[in-house]
Amino acid sequence: MRRFLLVCIGLALWQPLAVDAQRLHFGTNLVVPGQSIHFSARFNAQGYLEASRAGVGGAARGAFVPPATLTNLLQPCPLLILSVPSGGSAIRWMPNVTNTALERGWAVLAADGPKVEVNDDTIQFGWGMLSSVLDQFTRTWPQAKQWPVACVGFSGGAKRSAAVGAAMTHDGWRVIGVFMGGCNEDRATLGLQLFLPGNAYKRVPFFLSNGTSDPIANPQHAAAVAASMRQSGFTTLRLETYEGGHRPSNDQLDLALSWFAVSAGLNQPRR
Repeated sequence: MRRFLLVCIGLALWQPLAVDAQRLHFGTNLVVPGQSIHFSARFNAQGYLEASRAGVGGAARGAFVPPATLTNLLQPCPLLILSVPSGGSAIRWMPNVTNTALERGWAVLAADGPKVEVNDDTIQFGWGMLSSVLDQFTRTWPQAKQWPVACVGFSGGAKRSAAVGAAMTHDGWRVIGVFMGGCNEDRATLGLQLFLPGNAYKRVPFFLSNGTSDPIANPQHAAAVAASMRQSGFTTLRLETYEGGHRPSNDQLDLALSWFAVSAGLNQPRR
């Protein structure tokens, strides 16, 4: 009888995870497609170490935006992880990518830490903050650890996204793509060295996107980045260009997300 009651209680707790998206909750927050949910995340061990090094306290902050297709937490939802340059706010940058991501059926997650000097906002510090947010996110929704992930960034954020992808792969996330817009430096190789993700990360699709008239990161810079990555063993690289200077292109992001989904065998909504 006791075992039967425990099973019934377990089913009662589990069942709400499969209801309509309008009734899904993140903690006490109602999950509404297209609307961001902001939450605080206590530091994990990595976050506490990096915050101590930078001389700051407090907590990390996360923001999550779900697509309309997120109606059942037991089904995987592709997740876009946003990175920005040192000193920037990934949460404030989210509106630049959410429309494109949501139309493709992707959720978006961003993380910020306490404000620090730009020189203290290192790849390791950023990962400490993001990993703390990811831990909080998966404590609330454990199923999310099985979701396919793409790491996305522009300029300095593109460099950081290449390292973030390595860290997430090391931690057991299913990274299916990395978008590097306006990138002029190979940080994917640095990610291999810092986070030791193994050879699986070398097979992840990388999409390098550069403006034809970009004075900071032009197609020639992208070719040099790709050459460096190939020397390190990365095998799946795609280089694309667009008319314009040092500015992100949502059309290129859309193309990249579609490519990642097809490469991973995901079903994507028609546009």
